[in-house]
Amino acid sequence: MSRQPRAFFALDFGAATTSAALVGHAGGRWRLLAHAAAPSTTDLDALLFGILDRVEQADRELLEFVSARERPRAAALVTDLARLESRSSPPRRIAVLAGSKRQRRRLEEIAARAGWLVVGGSADVDDPLELSRLVLAWDTHAVLLGADSTPAGDEKRHLPMLGALVAAAARRRPELAVVLAGGAAIQESDFSGAGEHDRIPDAVKVSATAGPAEEDPSAVAVGTSAGAPEAAGATPVMTPVGAPSAAPAVEPAPEGPPSKEAAEGTTAGGPSASAATATTAAVAAAAAHASDLEAPAHAAPVEMPAPAGDRHDSVLLAPDAESGQPAGSALQQVLEGLRARSDESRLGIARSVRSLALLLDKSIEVLEVGVDGGLRCRAEAVGPGHRTIVSSHVAMASGSFAPEDLSDEMIDAVSSWSTIAFDRYRLSDRLRDLRSSPWGEADGEGALLRLAAAKAAVQRLVAATPEISQREMPDILIAAGGVWASTPPSVVALAMADLVRRPGVGRLACDQARLLGPMGAIADEEERRKMLKDLVDDVLLPLGSLVLPAGIRQGRSAGRMRVIGGTANSDIDLQPGGIWAVELPPGQTATADMDFRDAVRLGARGRHFSVEVSGGLGGLFVDLRDIPLRLPDRADQKRATWESWQRAMWSEIDE
Repeated sequence: MSRQPRAFFALDFGAATTSAALVGHAGGRWRLLAHAAAPSTTDLDALLFGILDRVEQADRELLEFVSARERPRAAALVTDLARLESRSSPPRRIAVLAGSKRQRRRLEEIAARAGWLVVGGSADVDDPLELSRLVLAWDTHAVLLGADSTPAGDEKRHLPMLGALVAAAARRRPELAVVLAGGAAIQESDFSGAGEHDRIPDAVKVSATAGPAEEDPSAVAVGTSAGAPEAAGATPVMTPVGAPSAAPAVEPAPEGPPSKEAAEGTTAGGPSASAATATTAAVAAAAAHASDLEAPAHAAPVEMPAPAGDRHDSVLLAPDAESGQPAGSALQQVLEGLRARSDESRLGIARSVRSLALLLDKSIEVLEVGVDGGLRCRAEAVGPGHRTIVSSHVAMASGSFAPEDLSDEMIDAVSSWSTIAFDRYRLSDRLRDLRSSPWGEADGEGALLRLAAAKAAVQRLVAATPEISQREMPDILIAAGGVWASTPPSVVALAMADLVRRPGVGRLACDQARLLGPMGAIADEEERRKMLKDLVDDVLLPLGSLVLPAGIRQGRSAGRMRVIGGTANSDIDLQPGGIWAVELPPGQTATADMDFRDAVRLGARGRHFSVEVSGGLGGLFVDLRDIPLRLPDRADQKRATWESWQRAMWSEIDE
């Protein structure tokens, strides 16, 4: 067995930013030694060399110890040290087809929650030619055809035509991934019998009870040596791990003739020969039209990940839109496995959050925003002994702070959060500039625009996850993603308070080194938990604590709060409608005693509360604004309100 390393690089490759961290085993545990972030166009070796050079200048003996070499050369360590990587998957487009508008909207919602860019059509509204154009468009990478588990009425009547249309389009585009969800699986027989020159491979069946998507077998795990006693100071092992694929569990579809139900679906009540001919003609016409509309010169070809067995042109049978808990989660899992890479950073964050929730025995919620999309996830331990994890996550392309497909609603949302007056056309141009140059203009007016765009993105994530919003205030709320990197900690904390408005007391933190994604690439749950146990204080940069009561009456003093402990001994008059920051440094804890004039909700309902709070870079935040926030209707007054709250946390913006 080769000598095991004492250090490795944790790399997170985002669409705009490459984040790199050096993690070393020293003092009996894993530690974050240094980290840096740079535009994604930066040479990776140069970035890693800079990190090693900083460690060498600060503590040469430490670098010698973790590298197990005397007088190590940084250039050699750049190539020799192991790497744990996660990557942001580029956005891909899926065409959603259904027999009814109701079913189409439900499927579109689930596909969007799985991170796809979505276009859709329904047979009761759109004609076959228009549906064919959606499927055959150059930027469509997959097709989702879905129906209820037992289709009825117009939905059942339209299914044969839709099945024939998608099968004909798949023959034209063998690289197109096709998902048949729920009752649409009855059309599986449409995809057999193609000629050898345009053959569609045999379908593969996706289990409706497949477990959570797992990591890629090529992922690197970090932990203790197998079979070796676990002791203080033991050198952990970094070895390849065999694990299930990130794609949902698959098994070959049974061979033989179609089922009786499938036969009935294509004969009784199915399309006539003339209808099938019309469908094929529509596909041919759309294909001819699509051939004239070539992809733009700037559009780079996007390769689809193999859904199963490294095959790009398979047909997947998936659960219907109501399966799983919450409803739709089973289909969402299948679509995530089809879209995302095995080392996808956002899914890695969700896995790390589950491990942290079990490790810390706390409820944890993450709001991550990037250029390619955003993530909201939550995990908490429940049940006897708190050994069971309940988790939920949504990774959405529309969660980007600068979405590729800007809609009027998105522009209005950014405008409503902005403290600067923009007309619609100028704001649209600025957001497109922000997408093409995410690292440009990070101060002054550009910083304010970034903050407004980030808050609008989080707002979309919050609106898409009502099942998470219904839960109580999390014990730990984490901000993640490069968009927060250039924002002061107090402003990040204010943004979290603006967006996640649930009564309670919680800690605020930031994944500054962006370690949650790479840690999620560790395949083995036990090894991932051991690594996070050592690194938890390095992963979570403390921003402070948030106290957010509900039921405060306006117009008079709500009561008083005394903060006792450390250097934060203070007495505060609680005035409704404002937010206060109390200085409480990182690493310090204090007790906040609150006496309210009227009964309020702060976890429980009452007038007197005594809670323990922890410090951070922003301190302790006491938020007495309404839940939900009440803002003026006029745009100028709304901007003035945002600015008054923001200026208290970010006075340097005018300097």
